[in-house]
Amino acid sequence: MNDTTGVATAAPPTHQYGKSRITLLKFLIICLPLWLSAKFYAGPYHEHVGLYLAGIFYLICWALLIQIALPWLRETPLLIALFLVFCAIELLAWQAPELLQGFSVSLDNRTVIGAHYSLNKIPYYGVGAFICYFILKACRTN
Repeated sequence: MNDTTGVATAAPPTHQYGKSRITLLKFLIICLPLWLSAKFYAGPYHEHVGLYLAGIFYLICWALLIQIALPWLRETPLLIALFLVFCAIELLAWQAPELLQGFSVSLDNRTVIGAHYSLNKIPYYGVGAFICYFILKACRTN
């Protein structure tokens, strides 16, 4: 669209690509406790569940939060960008661990974000992006 000065202005696309914020919020209400439950799991294979399964839900939660804030974003570019950012963080922690050493978020004396970086999480981020693609498609308004 052009305004009166003749300069092109960017406007969010119409509802054609929009998502239902209520549906996104419902999925977030489901996925956020699943992520926290995986982080606090203390049963068999708790290291794997806390690192890898939680990584799937972590990517899904971030995608849902971004889609609630910006519902007109397309699914594929958002999920590819999130996957690449998460992979870049894991690679950065692998190459230069001192950069991310002090960054962590704890809840009830348990670290939920940071402190455990692994290149083995990358495939799980891909699984999370794949699952989230269908979740975001289900939230479309059209």
